[in-house]
Amino acid sequence: MIRPRWDALDTVLEREDGEGARRRREREEETVERVRLRLTDHAHRWDQTLDAFARMSTALRDVLGEPTDRSPGRYAAIHWVGTDTTLLLERSESSVYLELVTNKRLALDEELQRLDEMDDEEQP
Repeated sequence: MIRPRWDALDTVLEREDGEGARRRREREEETVERVRLRLTDHAHRWDQTLDAFARMSTALRDVLGEPTDRSPGRYAAIHWVGTDTTLLLERSESSVYLELVTNKRLALDEELQRLDEMDDEEQP
């Protein structure tokens, strides 16, 4: 089940004048850093979420090969790292997510998480 929060469609139908050419160049420089889909929503039914995560990881492994990184635990994650992007399969208590994220964005997110953990350790 997919419930998008919002959708936007740029039709790029506009007159090509000086202003239009500038806007076109700006659009070309923009990139999508992350696409995240919630694949399941089992309302805190851990067994169904775990089953969906296991089935999806098997399907992806059959197509993409062995993952490059695995993070076991309550909030498990499996990564398939590519040249520019990483595909992540993540499990929370009630949902399974599939995410395609640029490696640059992922590195920034991981650095922010490390900094947050350091702040938490420093506080009494």
